[in-house]
Formats: sequence, structure tokens, C-alpha cells
Amino acid sequence: MVNIWGKTRGDFGIHFDTNAPGSAACVVIRNKPAWDAFQQMMKNYELAGLDTVPLIFEYQR
Repeated sequence: MVNIWGKTRGDFGIHFDTNAPGSAACVVIRNKPAWDAFQQMMKNYELAGLDTVPLIFEYQR
């Protein structure tokens, strides 16, 4: 759980989305080739035995 500007969030997702006006603070990949590359990268991490990947991002007002 994180608190950003007085709002608490958790259970963030990373998903492909090309038309929604907002993502509810999830990380959105809007380009299909980039989404495919991301999925392959995650698959490669899993095959390498990784079960967690640190994610750092910055909110901008």
C-alpha cells in the first residue's frame, strides 16, 4: 500500500489499454508492440527464476 497526496492505493497492475481516460494509478502500456515486448520480458524473468521485480515510478501532478 502506498499513500500519494492523501489517497491510499494498493494492488497496482500493469496492463495494455488504448482507450481508457484513466488507469486508476496502474501502469498502462498503450502500444501493442511495447506490450508484447513487456510480456516477453516478464516471461524471460520467470524462466530465469525471478518471482518479483522491483517497480519504481514517479507520480506527476
